Amino acid sequence: MEKPNKRRLFLKKTALGTTSIALAPGFLGLKAKSKLAGLPNIRPKVAFITTTYSSGSSHSDVIGTKLFLGIPTDKGLEEPQIEVVSFWIDQMAPDHTGPKIAALNHLPIFDTIEQAMTLGGKEIAVDAVIYVGEHGEYPYNRLGQKMYPRMNHLEQIFRVIDAHNHPIPVFSDKHLSYNWLDCKWIYDRAKELNVPMMAGSTLAYCWRDPILHHPIGSQITEAVGIGYASLDAYGHHVLELLQCMVERRNGGETGVASVQGLEGDQVWKALDDGRISEELVKAACDKIQNRTEGAMREIVKHPKAILIRYNDGLKAAILMLDELVNNGWAYAAKANGETVATEFVLSKGPIFAHFSYLTLNIQGFITRGGVPPVPIERNLLTSGLIDMGIRSLNKGGRPIDTPFLNINYSVKDDFAIYPPNPRPIGASIGTWPPAGFEEKYDFIIQERYRQ
Repeated sequence: MEKPNKRRLFLKKTALGTTSIALAPGFLGLKAKSKLAGLPNIRPKVAFITTTYSSGSSHSDVIGTKLFLGIPTDKGLEEPQIEVVSFWIDQMAPDHTGPKIAALNHLPIFDTIEQAMTLGGKEIAVDAVIYVGEHGEYPYNRLGQKMYPRMNHLEQIFRVIDAHNHPIPVFSDKHLSYNWLDCKWIYDRAKELNVPMMAGSTLAYCWRDPILHHPIGSQITEAVGIGYASLDAYGHHVLELLQCMVERRNGGETGVASVQGLEGDQVWKALDDGRISEELVKAACDKIQNRTEGAMREIVKHPKAILIRYNDGLKAAILMLDELVNNGWAYAAKANGETVATEFVLSKGPIFAHFSYLTLNIQGFITRGGVPPVPIERNLLTSGLIDMGIRSLNKGGRPIDTPFLNINYSVKDDFAIYPPNPRPIGASIGTWPPAGFEEKYDFIIQERYRQ
């Protein structure tokens, strides 16, 4: 006798009814603008693969749900140009958002990643994969890094592609993995299979106040990125913030020679001896509107930093200054002979519209047939930097030489979509769920504010 399928039983218990409200071209009166030449109103089909799809703090929700309700931007609510047709969720519960959205839209949550990509058939039946390997209950390793199973899940995605000899674009949220060896394997495997990849943080695509994009070919000699919280949780975000700026310097990206992780008094000493520019740190922090007033060294209880020495001589660092920046993000640099600085601005919940711009860039990657907004090498580099920084910190701050991070790339062909304003306006600060979806998706609000 066949054993009952636990995942199917789960879905039967949590189904929310029979009325489908999956988006169709023209939802909410918006006109579909398919980028597929000659195929109006045809949207690429996407398998949504994730560790968990829970509340508004989960990346699956703040990315995936926008693909059902619309993408709120400064210019208005934009209709998605890609269509989620299947799910695979590693960890889920009856009150999670993902299963409820799947039930409302009559979309399957499959038992395996392969089934999600083949829609239960014998061939790959989707045009792309969005993989969000963030959030969920997973163990930490000896270095304090949360061991998200990103390589395990991406390996399964690649295995399906390999078995069917059918490369399709794959987006992977945040860094490739917590471990450099895993990151490099993922990168090499994608190259071997000719799989177009995009990965990264929303920080690279959010608002900047003032708006600042270094001209390609800028002379940048020193730079800092500022953030908060642990290096494991948020350090990669600050590294992507930093890297999306300095990669535009003269000669393009040339890779990193060494990395050093510091904490506590080691950070203040690095400021004192000039390894980190205190002038740039102050310039960056001063741009944060909501920063705490007062002396940095009196306010910040336990600073953390990663010092980076690039192959071409660029000196850079990220600093986590929790109490000072008050959940803020910023950047400053010596560029073309002057000091420049900006705050990287995020949108407040429950709308989390900064993920709208990441979502627009994911969508563009897919509708362009796998051309990422910037090379995947950016994310390979930042993924290696955060791992090496944490490893150095766990060795008491001993620098690590990184010849394996000799990663070269250019962003001259930049397809990225950025907000047009220095801070969120319009639909970016609107209501969520948007008008027309309040009743059906009221559980989103309930779940988010319960956190």
